[in-house]
Amino acid sequence: MKKTFQAKVQVEGVGQSKELAINTALGSIQKKIMSSYKGLILRIEPLDVSIIEAKETAYTERFFLFFFPRQRSKYKVVLEVEVNVFLLDAEEIVFDKTDVPNNMRNMLLGNQANK
Repeated sequence: MKKTFQAKVQVEGVGQSKELAINTALGSIQKKIMSSYKGLILRIEPLDVSIIEAKETAYTERFFLFFFPRQRSKYKVVLEVEVNVFLLDAEEIVFDKTDVPNNMRNMLLGNQANK
């Protein structure tokens, strides 16, 4: 029912600052793991982070092509993160099934009357 395993995930992030690029990359770990594994994620613990690629792109921004030039930067980071994942497999949970009779009382009141 509860599974624990380690996985390596490669994520990337882009932002106007270094912190924003790294935060965007780390924030997409859960989405990447959920697309790979089926179940409910209880906890994700990062164990190790390694930097695959880190780039800064600097450019000059101008107002109306001529006025007020200023330097701007964009950051891109690609990380490989080793994580420890605690997963709850919903397929292994056994649910007890009860059938509710289809009568007028249940149709009007819903299934609230049988609680």
